[in-house]
Amino acid sequence: MQESRQMNDEDNKLRLSDDQIRQFICNGVLVLDSQIEPATHERIFEKIEWNNDHEFNMGNNVLPRIPELQTVLDSPVVSGALASVLGDEYVLHPHRFMHASQPLAPEERQLDLSGSENGPVMGQRSSGSSYWHQDSQSPLSRARYHVPRLAMILYFPQDTPVARGPTRVIPGTHLQARLEESNYEHALVPDQIKAGTCLLIAFDIGHAGLTNMTDMSRYMFKFVFMRTRNPIKPTWIGGKDTWKTPRDRRGPYDHKSAWRYIWDWMRAASEPAAPIELSEVPSRISLFNAHEQDRRLAAIYDVATVGESAIPQLVASLLQHAGRNREFSLQYHKDEQGRFVPDGDPNERRWNEGAYVVQDEAYCLGAMGPVAIDTLTALTTHEDAWICINAAFALGEIGEVASRAIPALTALLDHQRHQVVRAALDAIACIGCNVDVALPAIERILTKDNHAWKKVITRGWTGQDQVRVNALCVLLNSDLKLTQLEPLLLHCLEDDNGYIPALALELLTRPLVSSSNVDCLSRRGLAATIDFLKRHRFDDTLAADRRVF
Repeated sequence: MQESRQMNDEDNKLRLSDDQIRQFICNGVLVLDSQIEPATHERIFEKIEWNNDHEFNMGNNVLPRIPELQTVLDSPVVSGALASVLGDEYVLHPHRFMHASQPLAPEERQLDLSGSENGPVMGQRSSGSSYWHQDSQSPLSRARYHVPRLAMILYFPQDTPVARGPTRVIPGTHLQARLEESNYEHALVPDQIKAGTCLLIAFDIGHAGLTNMTDMSRYMFKFVFMRTRNPIKPTWIGGKDTWKTPRDRRGPYDHKSAWRYIWDWMRAASEPAAPIELSEVPSRISLFNAHEQDRRLAAIYDVATVGESAIPQLVASLLQHAGRNREFSLQYHKDEQGRFVPDGDPNERRWNEGAYVVQDEAYCLGAMGPVAIDTLTALTTHEDAWICINAAFALGEIGEVASRAIPALTALLDHQRHQVVRAALDAIACIGCNVDVALPAIERILTKDNHAWKKVITRGWTGQDQVRVNALCVLLNSDLKLTQLEPLLLHCLEDDNGYIPALALELLTRPLVSSSNVDCLSRRGLAATIDFLKRHRFDDTLAADRRVF
């Protein structure tokens, strides 16, 4: 994997090249040298070593505890790569985490690992998983997208040879609905990661930790980033040419039609592929939601090329999934190895509080673009909640041109099921314009309790918590002025769920770093924001029983 070393541009970001973007689309991973001085990585390692020995995992508080991490994230290499993939107005998600891989006991190190193993033993007090998995959103789910709306940075503050247990990835799996055992043999295990290395990975890529067979701890910091604007032009160096499959793509997967679609979406310049024959549509739809990932992905984007004439068959196929209560989460049980496995058919699409995958019909209708808007809008009124969720998702995938569907999506914000409301909010966020239509409903969601949604689902989080997070994401993705939102955002600063004030703070402070001072906080708003930051500032030196760094 080639490091990011492109010329510096006017905003001090080192942008990716066409070839690197193509590699990311195909492989879902790029290796970046942060180019930060070694002393910074040494300092970070020193702090995390002390924390790991004396305290509990810092979790979402890693940045106030180790502020040097922000230097890495703001580096021209890392910020440039993120802007290239997610657009210039990306934001850091409130969830971040430190993964520790502790040394295996000496007597247990008689292992011969290939790197493809699922769940090799980890040292005591390790906080990373060695089982192959695709990340869930924390803590409650959102949909898995094919286009890059989310990405992660995995940062290593220390040299990490293979014996020290680097993070493994399976290139190309980020477009899959789930991982298969056949994927594991294609694992990429870095031979040597030097201190300061960052892996830029697609959010949905298959990855896992690895056994640490040295005498030293291995740490990795995970940060999640979100896109907040649809592409209007390439944000990397290039983007003028049509899709070309890179020579150095990894893995056996050939998702050419999907890759071409993602490339065109990222550069906001469509080069329509030659359509398949209408007579071929039924056989391709029969591959939807199938076990074979290659075939289903090709089928999705091949049928999308047909356009409007294929819509009736797609809708008929989608409606076959109605009436099966698929808006409820899958149930899981532990197998003999302690792994969670789903009850029932693992191929069945349905809501999942890990991360849900919509029906392939919805991915296809979204890829069709404007011709599908009216059909999808009509489906938002369907009596089956799962159909509504899929229709909302597809409208969001169409983007800004689907803005006329915002009233229909806004009507879903009154739905009794928080799953439907969450999907509708995400769709409105993905469309990103005409949001003022939905603003009264969003204000109600953020200020009024819905007692039906306050049941704890996992880790103390309720459906209402996640609905409010999704509502803040709508505002982050919109072009609404701060003057319209300031009272609402100040209210959000007092929310009991820490993610909601964190996202509100992104909105409140965004104009302060903007080149334009047209849209800015009032004196009251600025004072309230500063007060919030003072109350939430963390300082080790103020705690007598803590080490003074």
